[in-house]
Amino acid sequence: MDGNGPYERYYAEREASGQRTVLWPWALLALVVPLLLVRSFVVADEPAEATATHQAAPAPAREAEQGVHRAGVDVEPGTWTTDGPGSGAECGYTRTAADGVEVASARLHGPAAARFLDGESVVLTGGCTWTAG
Repeated sequence: MDGNGPYERYYAEREASGQRTVLWPWALLALVVPLLLVRSFVVADEPAEATATHQAAPAPAREAEQGVHRAGVDVEPGTWTTDGPGSGAECGYTRTAADGVEVASARLHGPAAARFLDGESVVLTGGCTWTAG
């Protein structure tokens, strides 16, 4: 290099104007970074052991209440029935296909049945208890 690069000029101008170059942040980094690297590799006094175990997925539920459920995962696909909400109350459901398109929805004041297909998301609202038929 010829000594006229941007850094050389910057430091030469600072020196000519009487300004000192501050080195303490770089010195601090030079001390802290290696310590952090060493600390990241030293986890404990004992070597880590594998703790993962294979567990079968839980079976989909046959009874559901208010909330968001995924047919085939959270709840069993098929025909579901409800006795409806209590007197003067309302409950309902909204079925959404895997691609996010709403398939069906209903607001209920009495007994009802609905078919939940595998892969659909089902949002149950109100105080109804739904049971797989």
